[in-house]
Amino acid sequence: GRGRRHVFLADERHVPESDPQSNMGIWRSELLADAGVPSVQIYSLDAALPLPEAATAYQTELIAVLGSLPRLDAAVLGMGPDGHTASLFPDHPLLQEEDSWVAPISDSPKPPSARITLTLPALNAAALVLFVVTGASKAPMVRSAFAPESDVPAGLVLGRGRTHWLLDEPAAAELMVEQQRLSHMYG
Repeated sequence: GRGRRHVFLADERHVPESDPQSNMGIWRSELLADAGVPSVQIYSLDAALPLPEAATAYQTELIAVLGSLPRLDAAVLGMGPDGHTASLFPDHPLLQEEDSWVAPISDSPKPPSARITLTLPALNAAALVLFVVTGASKAPMVRSAFAPESDVPAGLVLGRGRTHWLLDEPAAAELMVEQQRLSHMYG
């Protein structure tokens, strides 16, 4: 396909890249320093813009690169102990967003409160969704995310192709308990 790789952050805090809370700052210093990916191919929010304008500009950039119906080849996501992914938090009105691909959030329950995030329509248009989840604190929400009719934000991200979860043993612990219970019942 496309010769060039484009990396869009699934969410970003509305802080300068030099701020320790900046996802982009972490990407540049920890992940991309030796990866040989030119910085022009990595996209993040413009923290100099007010939050709503920063979200609009990010969506415009996404559409300019990927087309009017942006379809990510892959979305690599994590999940918080509360089940949030990107900056899509439990019971938040942004979970109902149907039109925008990028949305501002000014009331994030996790600091800092001002952020932008890819929305469920954008994440669910990805050909491949890969969740990487570690730690025992996430085990209850991992189980909930897999439940039928889950309302856990991470469980609402299914992608248009494949969705894979990479879990360490502590994060998968409650799935294993469920599996053991079933094998004792039916095994």
